[in-house]
Amino acid sequence: MFGFGHLNQDSLARIQNIVNGFRNYPAYSAYQIKSYLYDMHAGCHAIEISRNGQTINLFLFYPEYGGGGKIGSIALYGANLQGHYNAMRSSMMAFGMPISNIEYDSGIETFLDITLDY
Repeated sequence: MFGFGHLNQDSLARIQNIVNGFRNYPAYSAYQIKSYLYDMHAGCHAIEISRNGQTINLFLFYPEYGGGGKIGSIALYGANLQGHYNAMRSSMMAFGMPISNIEYDSGIETFLDITLDY
């Protein structure tokens, strides 16, 4: 994860398109989808998918190193990390953006650290 700078308008629009995709996908009709600034200091934006008040997945979008404002990495927390890992590793894509590296990492809990290159 990078966390240096802030996401630019193109990156925020990409995140909003991802949110709209989740909200419009029938399989997610029973889920709540929230998008918000997660950490102002790090410039990190979140998409939270929950059901009945329980978070299922949390995607944290961090800006790239160097201040260009593009999404540099995504931290993915929550359920079915192995399924997400397998799907992304197979395509090396995340939400239409090329992945340069994907690996498990841990802090308070295990998460996927997804480095983008677009």
